[in-house]
Amino acid sequence: MAFNIEQFRQNVTSHGYIDNNNFEVVVTTPEVLLNSSLNNRVSPMNSNEIARTMAMRIDQVRMPGINLQTTQVSRYGIGPIQNMPINAQFQEVNFSLLIDEFSELWQYWYSWSNAVFGFNGTERTLPTYQTEYKNKYSTVVSLLLYNHLGTVVQTINLYEAFPTSIREVPMSWGDNQLIRLNIQLAYTSYSLVSSAIKHNPPTPNRNLNGLLVNR
Repeated sequence: MAFNIEQFRQNVTSHGYIDNNNFEVVVTTPEVLLNSSLNNRVSPMNSNEIARTMAMRIDQVRMPGINLQTTQVSRYGIGPIQNMPINAQFQEVNFSLLIDEFSELWQYWYSWSNAVFGFNGTERTLPTYQTEYKNKYSTVVSLLLYNHLGTVVQTINLYEAFPTSIREVPMSWGDNQLIRLNIQLAYTSYSLVSSAIKHNPPTPNRNLNGLLVNR
């Protein structure tokens, strides 16, 4: 069918669209950081409060993807090769956030990463080089999509999420740009909330003899 601009306009008018800048990322503080605080300012900042301010700082994010892993099989042992699904692989989520003037967001993600695997000690203790229990360092991260009225139209939950990478931060005397921190998250699974398929019951119909049948 040839492209029809009027039909396209009617479709967009009827069903609308979502801009890629109408989003929010909500990070639930994991157990390993609960009831903790950072002391970069005069009064310590609670980790939960830092997580709440983070929603206003995450300016870029890539929504999660999924790959169905397949293997090649011959259905009858011979003949055409078919790709059969055997597993699902979830792609890690990347996002960037604007660093605050006290660098508390940077410390938040650094402390979380160090709590996952003890790679760094303190002035008085050595690194443990041990991995924490996953139920303590993982959490739920929610990605929210908004329409033009500011209403949430889609929620994507990442389950058992935790940081796997804090990218290097470039600095230069020749630039005058805002500092961004780039984070990579791994997770066990994700879901689009309320995305389950609902099968409607069959519609009664009459056959040629006037009897009710289902279709």
